[in-house]
Amino acid sequence: MIGFIGGGNMAEALIKGMMSEGMKDVLVSEPREERRQELHRTYGIKVTQSNLDVVSGCNLIILAVKPQMMDAVLAEIAGAVDEQKTVVSIAAGITLSYLQAKLRTRKIVRVMPNTPSLVQEGMSAYSLCECFSGPEVNMVRSILMSVGRVIALPEKFMDAVTALSGSGPAFIALFIEGMIESGERLGLSSSDASELAVQTLLGTARLLDTGMTPEALRKMVTSPGGTTEAGLKVFQERGLKGIVDEALRSAHRRAGELGRKG
Repeated sequence: MIGFIGGGNMAEALIKGMMSEGMKDVLVSEPREERRQELHRTYGIKVTQSNLDVVSGCNLIILAVKPQMMDAVLAEIAGAVDEQKTVVSIAAGITLSYLQAKLRTRKIVRVMPNTPSLVQEGMSAYSLCECFSGPEVNMVRSILMSVGRVIALPEKFMDAVTALSGSGPAFIALFIEGMIESGERLGLSSSDASELAVQTLLGTARLLDTGMTPEALRKMVTSPGGTTEAGLKVFQERGLKGIVDEALRSAHRRAGELGRKG
């Protein structure tokens, strides 16, 4: 049985993906009764208020709690986690060394998923201790692949992953929000501006997913003296790439601050 400690949005995304792949033997602990009932009603899974119920009943345990809650959760379950248990953390910034110091098992995986997992278009990166190999790793990969794409990376890159793909959906959403609001100021209705902006984002992403580079796509759209060139000139004058770099560096620093536990 696969257990979740925490029943928030990311846990639900993983559960939804697992259900679609026939992985239905799931137990979730969640402190809020209304949320427990919602998960049970929607997915038919087992729910409990007790984190220890999850640890005792499951061999693979996914820690789907906020980084700030990790100390308390680990203090509660540490005594019940033996070397046979596999523990997966999806909390930003929480390091493998920190988890290893708190738990007796060495079967520990650190994962950084992102919110597009809610529609099975997620991007997840995972790291694990070099001493850990076996079928459990394949199970973790299968769970992550049920909600999108997966890559394995050394842990030293996880803060960068957190900044780029973890925080990235919010950064992209802010840009699209700005496009929609500008479209409205140019006279479009809110619904029309939203449809135009969102579909442009989706289509652009699919073009780039074919292997076309961002530079090649930008040049394809840009005609000398045309409208795109006029708009790009503003971005260049305002230093858009520098702003993006600064934002990612700030997110990267914050991920490191959250991870100063191991």
